[in-house]
This record gives sequence, structure tokens and C-alpha cells, in this order.
Amino acid sequence: MPTNKNISNFKLKLSKNIKMGNSKMRTFNKTPIALGVAAGMAMLVASTGAQAASAGTDLNLSAHTIAGGMAGAAYTRPQEASAAVFGNPATLTQFPGVNFNFGATLISLTDVQVETDTLLDVGGGGESSQTVVPFHVDHDSGADNYIVPTLGITLQVSPNLTLGLGLEADAGLGADYRDDPLQLYAGAVQGAEDAFGPLVGLELLDGPVAAPLLVEVISFNANIAAGYKVNDALSVGGALTIGFGLAQLGTAGPTTGFDAVSDLVIDGALGLGFVGDGVISNGGVLSNWGGSTSSVHDIGLGWSLGATYIVADGITTSLAVKSPVEYKFKNIIYGNPATTGGGLVPGNSENGWQHLDVEQPLEVIAGIAMEDGGLLVEMDVIWKNWSDADAYEYAYKDQFLVSLGTQYEAGNWSFRAGYVWAEEILQNTPESTLGQVTGVGNLPLGEGAAALDVATGLGIVEPLAVDFIEIVQMSLLPVIWEHSLTAGMGYNFTDAVSVNGFVSYSFGEEETRNLEVAAAALDIGLGLIDGANGGSGAFVSNGTQSSITQNMGSEIFVGIGINVALP
Repeated sequence: MPTNKNISNFKLKLSKNIKMGNSKMRTFNKTPIALGVAAGMAMLVASTGAQAASAGTDLNLSAHTIAGGMAGAAYTRPQEASAAVFGNPATLTQFPGVNFNFGATLISLTDVQVETDTLLDVGGGGESSQTVVPFHVDHDSGADNYIVPTLGITLQVSPNLTLGLGLEADAGLGADYRDDPLQLYAGAVQGAEDAFGPLVGLELLDGPVAAPLLVEVISFNANIAAGYKVNDALSVGGALTIGFGLAQLGTAGPTTGFDAVSDLVIDGALGLGFVGDGVISNGGVLSNWGGSTSSVHDIGLGWSLGATYIVADGITTSLAVKSPVEYKFKNIIYGNPATTGGGLVPGNSENGWQHLDVEQPLEVIAGIAMEDGGLLVEMDVIWKNWSDADAYEYAYKDQFLVSLGTQYEAGNWSFRAGYVWAEEILQNTPESTLGQVTGVGNLPLGEGAAALDVATGLGIVEPLAVDFIEIVQMSLLPVIWEHSLTAGMGYNFTDAVSVNGFVSYSFGEEETRNLEVAAAALDIGLGLIDGANGGSGAFVSNGTQSSITQNMGSEIFVGIGINVALP
């Protein structure tokens, strides 16, 4: 074990070029294994980037080429067939004859950057100390552009009955750090290696302590819908949704640096020495692991019901309900049952490949539209039940959205504009996993982490897993846009054919999570805290801070499409 003199030298080396910083303290029960697992598990604190829309991972009607120009406000008086098929099916009765539209939208992010920051308090003096060493690392996701298609067809088969069908990509999420593996603790471990490596075994690092995380979830929907005009004021409708989902989640290749880290924090805590002997780290908890993801797919079913009612001349109201669409992705992510606690969870996969249920949420939409000559104004309010949606429920909370859109027709031209407000979606205190996942690679999560705590009396593995899910919130699931503006226009070449385009701009946002347990674990791992001191059964962190920030740039949609209307 490092001597007090060695630790003092370490502090002096790291204290060069220091800056002042704030500090927090966190206590938890300690045992030798608990301290080792706590510090080592926290080494996975990293970052990624993601892409979706302000409505969580759902796109709603924001990528349809006419509705997109009106901020997706098209659940009451849609202006294109696809918006009726995928929005409120009762609005199909507003489309006489035969209608067809096809469009494509480019979704682009100006920047997807996650920042990891660590203020390493090597002196333990907190914010009044002159021994706080700052570390900062930025990472950029390679997943930043998607093309989203929309297709809709309606057919009026009788004066009161209209049928519709369509295809769209209704939800998506993407982040890819295989080309920019995620260094942990913002380079603080590398700093420790440079200053103190020969004494603690960090010279055995096979590279930066990093993990090439990625996620991609795409949901394609095919809808078959019908709308029926009950009378001149009331219309009702329903739709059947057939969903096809594609997904990947985990690490795209081998991690680096974790074997030495495992020796440092686990072998050291058990008194085995900092020798890189592989007794625990080679194939043990927190040791290096390889790729842990596979590309999988599934089919899901859903439905929609809706109604519209004309309350007065030029004023229409609407109400719609969209059921969840659930995908059961089998064998999507690998977690070693022996090192993640998965083997202690009844019914868990013996070979380590785990399933993950992902569910796009239940939605309830109410709207009102007013028309006067060539002017249309519509407002829709959407409620999303994320708190009961499989997988998302562990990181998201229920959400309201308000979309306000307008269209003005002048001759052959149509001009559109809109605004959407989205309620904050991220939970302040998430769960310790996503869905049924008990671990990734050699990192315990959820029931696996809880089982390790129970079996060993650690009491710290699951709290660290919560820190990791906060990292997931800030990286793989950071749908944090709250305000978007849209504009669009269209031109009628004939009474039957028009071309429409739109652009939307979601303003960039920033959100931060403090990783308090992980920060305390780093202090233990680097020997800044003696895990054996104090007879109370608890220990206090040195004052080191660690955080992760999602600096989500603006999101831009650009779409164009063609509409055909035949009598």
C-alpha cells in the first residue's frame, strides 16, 4: 500500500497548476470489497451523445412536410394525408377523393457534446483549499444525421367513410462513440498515472480508461386507418399500427484501462497489492471487456382512436389516444453473469445475453383549430406517459407538449409557422438500470447490482449504478430541447399537385448531473482516502467532485415533399 509519504508526494505533484473549486461530501457504509467495487465501478463515468426530438424519442408529426412547418400541430385540421393517418384518424373524413403525399426530412444536430469534469481535491480542504486540480474532457458523437421518410394515402370509399394507410419513422435515438472512446473522470486517472503511476500500478494501463459506448433505436410504423363521418359535426376514427423496431445498445468494441483500475481499487482494497496480477481484475468485476452489443429487431403492435367535433362555424375540436408500441429486443446486450451479479438474479440468462423491452409511450392529444378564409390556426396539447413506458420509465418522466401552428393561403402559395414547447423530460433521480438489464460487460446494474449488495453486504454497488444511469440520461437519452420554432411554405402547381417544404429549429440546451458517489469512489481508488479509517462504519469523501454535462446543440429539421389530391 502507498505510504503517507508517497501519498503526500502524489498530492504535491497533482497540485501543480491547480484552481479553486467547490466540493461536496458523501458518506456510505464501508467494507474492503465495498470500497474497491465503489471506486472501480465509478471508473465507468463517461459520456455519449444522442439524437431525437423535443418530444422525447418520438417525432409525432414534426417530420411531416406540411405539419412540420406548423410545429406538428395537425391533430385537428391536418393538411396532408400522412398527418391524418398517423395523427388523429377521425380527421380522415376531411380528405375527399384520393390523396397521396410523400416526403423526406433531414434531421441534423449542430453539435452533440458531452463534457466530463472532475475537480480532484488532493488536499481534502474543499473550496477553501489550494489543492483542487481540475480536469475536463469533451466528447463528440458520430451519430448526427438521419433521413426520415413519410408516406400517406387516403381513399374516400363512401360519402361518410374514408380509409387511409401510411409509412413513417415515428421514433429514433442515436449516439456513437466507437471513434471517440469515452475517457472517464475527464482524464483524472491519466493525471494520476503521470504523477503517481509507478507506486500504485497505474503504469499497467493499456490505454486511457475508456469505453466505446453506442446506442441506436429506430421505430418504423405502418398504419391502416379508417375515419367515419357520423354527422355534419362529429367524426370518429381508428387505426392499427404495425411497428418494426431496430436497436443496438452497449459497447462497440473493447474497453481499455479497466484491468489496471480493477487491480488498483479492488486488489488494493483487499490487501493483495498493486501488482496487476490478474487475481481479480482479469475477468473480474470492472476488468476490461469487449463488445457487448448486437443488432436486433422486433415487431410491435399498437392502435389509435380519435374524434373531431365542429363546435361552431370554422372552429373544430379534437381528442385522440395512441396506445404504446412495445418492442421486445432479445439478446441485445451482454453482461457477464459472474461479475455483474446477473447470475444471482432468478431467471436471468445463463449465457449473459440479456433482453430489453422498449416501449414508445401512451399518448393523449387534445386540440382546437380555427379557420377564417385562408387563415388556419391550430393548437394541440400532447401528454406522454413515459413513466410507464418500458425502458424509458427508468430515466424519463411524464411530459406535456404544446404545439401552436398557423397557415395562410394566398393564391397558389401557402405560408406556415409554428412554435412548440416541451416539458422537461429527464427524471431528477433515475433508477439503477434500464428495463431488465442487470449489467453491461463487467459493470453491475439494476437487479444484478442489488444482488451483489445483498450477497456481500456492500450497500454501494446499486447507488453507483444510479450514477451510471444519470450518465445515460446525459448521454444516450438527453432529449432536453424545450423550445422550437418552425416555418414552411408550399406551392400549388395545379389544383391537384403541390410541393411543400419546411424547416424547424430547436434551441440548444445544457443539463448537468453531479456524480457524488463516483467522486467519492475516485478518492478511494487513488489513495486520497484511507478506506480503513474511522470506526463508525462510514467514510466521508475527500471533497473531490465529478459531473457530466450534456451540451446539446441546436436541432434542425429540413423537409420537402409532394402532395397529390384527386377527386
